[in-house]
Amino acid sequence: MKRFLSSLLILLTVFSLALGGCSVSRKPAPKPAPPSRVTPAPTRTPAPKPAAPTAHALATKLASAAEKVEGVKSATVVVSGSTAFVGLEIKPGIEAKKTNEIKSKVADAVKRADARIKAVNVTTDPNLVTRLKKIAEGIRAGKPISSFTRELTEITRRMVPKGKVK
Repeated sequence: MKRFLSSLLILLTVFSLALGGCSVSRKPAPKPAPPSRVTPAPTRTPAPKPAAPTAHALATKLASAAEKVEGVKSATVVVSGSTAFVGLEIKPGIEAKKTNEIKSKVADAVKRADARIKAVNVTTDPNLVTRLKKIAEGIRAGKPISSFTRELTEITRRMVPKGKVK
């Protein structure tokens, strides 16, 4: 009986080793590493320089200067290079003689408002004012001023410049 038990014990040991040792061990799949959070070291960068005013911002500034002139109801300005195109709506009841004086005052006010403006073209013609408004809307919508070159050339031909190029 002792022999039988020892044989059985050896047989069970061999059998369990055979089953446990020869089988493919299944290891759990490696878990992906969590994304590491890298915080950049603070660097000392110089403060950004203020951007040059956009053509839209400059046009708004010049329109505000033009509207301060007595007799002007509203003004629309389009800037192309160093030239400002100003469309004016004059308050009702102002004589034609006074209109020309207002145009000259507006041209001077626009030049004083920004030193980069060398020439100012002013009009009170309702058709040209409407065209200038459409151009200004296009620029505000993000279209480049270059897409309106032909239109501005035509407007310039119809306007009498109210300022000299220095």
